Amino acid sequence: MGRIPLRVLIETLGVQRTAIFTATNASRDPHPLINHLAERENLGVSDDIQRGTTELQLVAFTEPDYGQTVHLIDTPGFDDPTQPDIDILEEIANYLAGTYNTGVQLDTILYLHKINEFRMTQSLLKNLKLFVSLCGTQAMPGVVIVTTMWNEVVNKKAAEQREEELKNRVWYDMIANGCSVKRFEMTRDSALNILRHGPRLLEGTLLSSEMVEERKSLQSTAAGHELANDMKNIVEQQKAKIRRLQERAKAAKTGEEKKILEGEIEEGKRKLEKIKEGQARLKPNFLERLFGSKPVANLVPQVELKLKEVPIEARPTSTPAATQDGG
Repeated sequence: MGRIPLRVLIETLGVQRTAIFTATNASRDPHPLINHLAERENLGVSDDIQRGTTELQLVAFTEPDYGQTVHLIDTPGFDDPTQPDIDILEEIANYLAGTYNTGVQLDTILYLHKINEFRMTQSLLKNLKLFVSLCGTQAMPGVVIVTTMWNEVVNKKAAEQREEELKNRVWYDMIANGCSVKRFEMTRDSALNILRHGPRLLEGTLLSSEMVEERKSLQSTAAGHELANDMKNIVEQQKAKIRRLQERAKAAKTGEEKKILEGEIEEGKRKLEKIKEGQARLKPNFLERLFGSKPVANLVPQVELKLKEVPIEARPTSTPAATQDGG
C-alpha cells in the first residue's frame, strides 16, 4: 500500500511524529525528556489518582527554531504491575497499525535506557526483545537508543564504559542494522538535538506492516510470538514457585507458619490464573491456524479515542529537579 513520503507529510501537515518507549516502567511519572521538550515542569496528573503513562498519550509542542509542530507519542512501558503486557502491546499495536493504515508514519522512535542500570536484568532484556520484535530490522535506521540519567552518574568513566559495553554486546545487532545511540543530558537543548539530528523512519515498523500488509492478527506477529514465549516461561516459573511453597507448607513446624505459606500459595495461584488468561489471548484462533491470517479491522477510530492530547502551558520559571527519574 502507498504511504505519504516524509517530505510531503511535513509540507502538508507540518507535523513530525516521534514515538517514545522506555526500557523499564519503574517510574509512574512522565519522562523528563518529554517535560523538557514541552517546556513543562511535570506532565503528571493530580496525586490523588494513579500517575504515569498507562495508555498512549499525545504530547504536542512547537520546535523553536523551525516552528514545526512535533507530536510525541508517549507509550506505556511493559512490566506494569497494574496492566498486563498483552493490554500494553494491543494499545501500541492499535496505534501503529491504525496510523500505518492511513498512510501516516512515524518519523523517529526513541528507546530510553537508564545508564545507571548496571545490570541487564531479565525484565530489561525481555522489554528489549519485545521492542526489537515490534520494530523489526526494517525500522532500525529510524530508531534512537537514548541513554538517560547522566545527571545522576557519580563515576562518569564507569558509565561511559558501560555505554560502550551495551553498544558492543547488548545493542550490537540493533546498531548494525542502522540504529543510533544518543545521550539525554537533562536539558532542553539536549532533548531537541536528539530530535533534530536523529534519523527518520523510512519504513514502517514490522508490527504495523505485519498487521496491515500481511493482514496478520496481533497474536501471529513477531511481537505476539515474543510475548507468548515470555509468558510461557513466566507460567513455568510461577508453577515452580507454587511447588516450592507447597513443599515448605508440608514441612512447616507450626500451624501459624503453615497458614502464612498457604496464603502465599493461594496468591501464587491467583497470579498464575491471570497470566494464563493473558496467555490464552495470545493464541491464534482456529481459522488463523488454518489459513494463517485474517482481515484487519479499521483501527483508526480506536486510535483516535485512545490518544489523549496533553495541553501545552507556559513553563514555570523554576527548572525541573535534577533528581527526577530519567529512564
